[in-house]
Amino acid sequence: MSSNGDGYVVRIRGLPWNCTPDEVASFFSDCDIVGKEDGVCLTYSKDGRSTGEAFMELSTSEDYKTALSKDRKYMGHRYIEVFKSKRSEMDWVLKRSGPPPDDNSGCVVKLRGLPFGCSKEEIVQFFSGLRIVPNGITLPVDYQGRSTGEAFVQFASKEIAEKALGKHKERIGHRYIEIFKSSRWEIKFHHEVPRRGAGSQRPGPYDRPVMSGSKGSLYGASRSGALMDSMRSGGGYGG
Repeated sequence: MSSNGDGYVVRIRGLPWNCTPDEVASFFSDCDIVGKEDGVCLTYSKDGRSTGEAFMELSTSEDYKTALSKDRKYMGHRYIEVFKSKRSEMDWVLKRSGPPPDDNSGCVVKLRGLPFGCSKEEIVQFFSGLRIVPNGITLPVDYQGRSTGEAFVQFASKEIAEKALGKHKERIGHRYIEIFKSSRWEIKFHHEVPRRGAGSQRPGPYDRPVMSGSKGSLYGASRSGALMDSMRSGGGYGG
C-alpha cells in the first residue's frame, strides 16, 4: 500500500466499448493487479452502457510504474490512456457507476443489521427452505477486516429471491434483519473490490449448498452431521 493509504490505483480511458475485465487484465499482464481480473472495475453509464473507462489497484510501486508506462499503448486498434488515480477517487466513481448491461438476474438480496459475528450457517438457517446457489453468501468486511453487519445472498431464482424479501424485519437472535433487492454488480463494485490489508475470509461449509435431508429441502436434518465431519477435518465454519 502506498504511504498515504490511497493505494496504487490507476484510471484507464479509451477502452473498446465491448472490452471485458479479462482483456484489460491481459493488456496489463506484466502487472500484479490486486484481485487479478476481478480487480478490474469497468464503469458504466446510468443506462448500462460502457464508458470506456476502468479503475484497478496494483500490488506494488513497481507494478504501478509499469501500468503507467502503458499510457497510449494500443489495445487492438485503439490506444489506451492510463492516469494516476487514488482509491478515494475510484470508490467515488464506482459508487456512482451504473450497472453492467447484463446484470438483471434479480436473484440477489442484501441483508443489513446482522449481529456481530453472524456466520454463513446462521444466514442459511434464517433462509431455511430457500435455495442458495453455490458460493452464494458474501460477508463484506471493512478495510481493517471487520464485519460490516451486512451480507449478500444469491438465490437460485428470482422467485426464491422474492420469497426471501418476505422475511424483511424477521430476527436473527435478538436483532431484526432488513432485506433489500440487490445485484451482483453491487457486490462487485461496492464490496468485492479487493483491498490490500483487508481481512480475507476462508471458505466454510456454507459457501455451497448441502444437498441432504428431506426431498425438496436444500438444507435438511442431516446437515449437523456434515458440519461435524467438516469441523473434524479442519473445515470449521469459515468466514
